Parts: sequence; structure tokens; C-alpha cells
Amino acid sequence: MKAQRHLLSNAVPRRSPPGALFSSDRHCVTCPDGTRLDVTVYGGHRTVAAPPGSRPVVVVPASWAATPTSFTPMLRRLTDSGYLTVGYTPRGFNGSGGRISTASERDVSDFRTVLDWIEDTFPAADRERIAAMGVSYGAAISLLATAADDRVSTVVAFDGWSDLYEALAAGDTPRLASATLLNLGLLRGRPDLSLLLAMGRFYTGLQRGELKRWTAARSVSSHVDRLNARRVSVLLAASWNDVVLRPEQYADLHAALTCRSVLLLHPGGHPLLPVAQLAEKTGRHLWDYAERWLDQELRGISSGVGEDGAVVVLDGNAPDGRPSAAGHISVLGLGRPGLFTSGLLAGRGAAWTSGLLGAIPSGATDRMPLMLPPFRGEQFNRVFPAVWFPLVPGLAAARWLSEPLPSDGRIRGCPTVRLMVSCAAPEVTLTAHLYEVGRTGFGRLISQGAATTATGGRCPVPVRLRLRTTVRDVPQGRRIGLLVGTSDPTCLIRTRPLSRVTLHSPPAEPARLTLPLSEALDDR
Repeated sequence: MKAQRHLLSNAVPRRSPPGALFSSDRHCVTCPDGTRLDVTVYGGHRTVAAPPGSRPVVVVPASWAATPTSFTPMLRRLTDSGYLTVGYTPRGFNGSGGRISTASERDVSDFRTVLDWIEDTFPAADRERIAAMGVSYGAAISLLATAADDRVSTVVAFDGWSDLYEALAAGDTPRLASATLLNLGLLRGRPDLSLLLAMGRFYTGLQRGELKRWTAARSVSSHVDRLNARRVSVLLAASWNDVVLRPEQYADLHAALTCRSVLLLHPGGHPLLPVAQLAEKTGRHLWDYAERWLDQELRGISSGVGEDGAVVVLDGNAPDGRPSAAGHISVLGLGRPGLFTSGLLAGRGAAWTSGLLGAIPSGATDRMPLMLPPFRGEQFNRVFPAVWFPLVPGLAAARWLSEPLPSDGRIRGCPTVRLMVSCAAPEVTLTAHLYEVGRTGFGRLISQGAATTATGGRCPVPVRLRLRTTVRDVPQGRRIGLLVGTSDPTCLIRTRPLSRVTLHSPPAEPARLTLPLSEALDDR
């Protein structure tokens, strides 16, 4: 028997004008702790005459600092197709009460309360066909709620997080784009004390263990066993240009799921306004795929989704079912870099050391988030930060170049760099930037990674830099370029300015780049 439910408020639903083709009814739902949630039901008046249990249900928690109306175009399509769609604002934001608890157990309980209210209020709601769907913050709540609530049979989660810590601070290095989005959200929300403490730890780097424990309680990766045991179906989508919530942690979640799961990779940036995605061709493909997924999972309509592969690349054209990881993994050694010359990116590598001055800008930078919708079109997704390799100062970054590619190469996956570092300072941050380099020496960014490590004195320690999961086609004749330095304006760098940082490639295990590239380079 269900626990006592705290359901409808005394607020009067606000309906669209009579005769409107589409309506949205706004309600207030009270949670067990007294917090009131702002809930919008789309097309609810149509369920009055519908047979009991005839409407599949889609519950949509809003994104960070957003409202359910951000999803109106997508939810209208689902409503017109026969779904009962319900959006709500998570606690702490806009019209909902309480304080932001950042996808904690309170948010999971709120999802349950909304679902209880739907079942008690709308007889047409089918209790056996329920989906959770969300973008960004709403995607995380949807995944956590699906793991906790047996009533949800499928989940659609776009551009959210699996491991919250890795999404915000991969390699123990906080990203300023993530901090910017957090700060903008707080302008429209009411944070609780735990969030304020977590943000302080995020910025300062202090009590990193406490921050990891706080994020683990809010991470879907902590509940993978529950998702697998329930055998739900999961549709994930991640952007390889997302610098707010990095996509590799979604790729890790997809790999860990043994239930039915599909990962969509797309080129758009982080969706600050979900409705803006429909203005882009890739965004329309993304939401078309989501609708077909729900039709197949909830209504039994064979739509072919998932048959094009477990990982699907959406590149602005038709969906491409090629896997995100290319068939060949090139392991490229890092040759000896010079002060004014590039090392060779090929073979097994060599033994060498290279000295850098800490926190000296090299000109290398990751992509910056495009916050304004007019500047987030697909044409801007092809604008990449660039450097001219001959101009990169050798004391700021070590650099490497491969031989020209003998044919077109397709990078699909997560590049990694392994080497060793020593520094007298207690901590050092290393950055890695991967480029597509033309004949003139100009390189366009492919991917970026950073890692902060405790050096423990002058003894070399191993460092693994995991670059952002990416999808990139490199034309024949271009080179692969790599910069490893100690500065990137998009990261919170822990390297002490002007400190002596030494990169090491030991003879027993030379420094190397692991690159998921379809065209095998000389990696013998």
C-alpha cells in the first residue's frame, strides 16, 4: 500500500483559451515535507473523456533554473500523439518552493509525488506505461528517479550527468563553464546549505574528498546496478562539444549498462534552452529520435530506433549508426620535444625530459560555452579554437605532430595521454589539447583534457589526461597535433605560476597518446 500522498493544492488551474488546439494546465502539488511544486499538465483536458489507462505518461523535470514551458514544443508533439505529458519545476527554482537540493533524495521523492498525483488525478493515465524524460539537470533527476521507482519503464536523458564530479571537474580540475552555469542558475533559485558548501569546495579545491562524497550521492553512476537489475530501457544523448557537462561520463554510463541502452552523440553545445534545439537540424533529429523511442518503448510501435547501433552519431544529416569508438586504436609514442621544435607523434616513443614554466599561457584553450541562443547555431559548432604550432612557446607547452594522414581519418571516442610529471610545488595541473593541423601549421582544436595531481616533491608521478569524447573527421594530408602544458583559461589551474614543471617519458614506459582513429597511424 502506498504511503500517504500530499497532492493537490488550492490553486486554480490556469487553462489556455477555449478552442485552443493545445492546452496547458498549471497546478501546484504539495510534497510530504510541505514543499509545493509548480506542475504543468499538457493536454490534460483531453483525458477527461479518454478510456481509463489509455494514455502513456511522460514526466519531465525541468532543467537547471528553467520551467516546464521550455519544453512546450516537444511536449505538444507528444500530447498530440496521445501521451499524457507532465512537466514540473524542481524544488528551489522559479514557481516551486523549497531550496535547491541538486538531485538529492528529496528530488527523487518529489518525482514520486508528482507521479502519485498523476495516477490519482487522471484516470486515463496508464500506470504500466510511464517514462521519465529530461535535459541537463532534469536528465539527472529522471535517471535517478528511474533507478528508484519501479513504475518507470523507460527514460530519455539528454546532456545530463552520470558522475557529477567527473562532469564538473574531470581530472580533479574544475571547469569554468560549469561554474558559470551553476552561478547563473543560482540567480533564479534558492540554494540549500549543502550546495553552497559544495560550490566553495569546487572553487577552492579544499576538502576534495567531501565534494566527491557529496556528488556521489547525486550521481547516476552510483545506481547503475539498480538500473541493470530493473531492466529498464535507457536513451542517452551527449554533445561532443559540451564543455559544461563533459560527455565522456555519459559514454561510461552507457558502457556500464547491461539493460537496453542507446547513446546518441551530437555536435551541439550544452542546451541552455531546450526549445532552441528545434531551430537546428541536429536538434530536430535528436527530438525525432526521442519521440520514436517513446513510441517503440511505450506504445509498441516499431520505429527502428536502436537498430542502427548502440551508439548513434547525429551529425546534422541522417542518423549515422557507426560506433563512437573507431575500429582501430592507435597508440602513438611521444618523441622528444624541443624548445623550438615539435616532437614526433608516432612509433613507440623515446626517453626524454622536458621543462616547462608553470601557468604560462601557450595560446591553447578549450571551447567556450555559447550562452546566447542566436550564437548557438550549427554553423558555430564548426568554429574551433586554433593555435599556430610554430608560435607556441616551448617553455609554455611541449608540442608534437604526427606524419600527414595517408587517408581520411575518423576519430570516434575518448583520446588519452599518459606521461609522468615532477614539480617542487605540492600540486600541478597539466592540460592536453588535441588538434587537426594543416599544412601551414595552424591547428584546429579536436578535444581537450586536464588533470590535477599531487606531485609529492620532485619525484616523477604518473599522470593520465583523459580528453573529451569526440567525433571528428580529419581529412587526408592533415596532421594530428598535441600540446601538453599547464594553462587553459577555461580551467581552474592549480599550478603555481612560474614554478618549474618537468615532463618525463621514462624508458620503461614511454609517454604516449591513445587515439581512437579509424586510419591507423604508424604505432609500431
